Amino acid sequence: MTTTPQQPSSDVDQDVEYEITRLLRRSRLRGLGTISHIHPDLDFASYLLLIAIVDARPGLAQGIRGSDLAETISVHKSTVSRSVAQLERLGLVERDPDPTDGRARLISLTAIARERLSEVRAMRRAKLAQAVEDWTVEDLDTLASLLGRLNAGLERPSVDTRSGKDLGW
Repeated sequence: MTTTPQQPSSDVDQDVEYEITRLLRRSRLRGLGTISHIHPDLDFASYLLLIAIVDARPGLAQGIRGSDLAETISVHKSTVSRSVAQLERLGLVERDPDPTDGRARLISLTAIARERLSEVRAMRRAKLAQAVEDWTVEDLDTLASLLGRLNAGLERPSVDTRSGKDLGW
């Protein structure tokens, strides 16, 4: 016998949305304070792009195509192209020929960008560790599981049934 998930009340929906908004706002504000460690002229959107480049190909040094990166983060290729050009000017990424397709270029982080991004991520993890230092392992496992489910749900397209438009997030 399968059970259908119970629909949350409107108040629960509002509480969840409110807490997520607070988390995102706090993350962005703290992020702005730490990303200058990577480069003083780095903006938040470009910082997120650096993370996407690393996360798209974890552990692989050869990089990612701009078109694949655009698809991964759900933005237009021209947006990625402009951001990558800025990151290249800052010395944070490099574009090398794709060995499997001479027309394409692979985007990867420079050594200094990898080092500084690693330091910033370590600072963020240390701050998070302080915030949850009195949590149980079970609480942390539950949080990780629920955040994973939330992210999976947010990755699914959500369309307004009346207009047919993507609701986004």
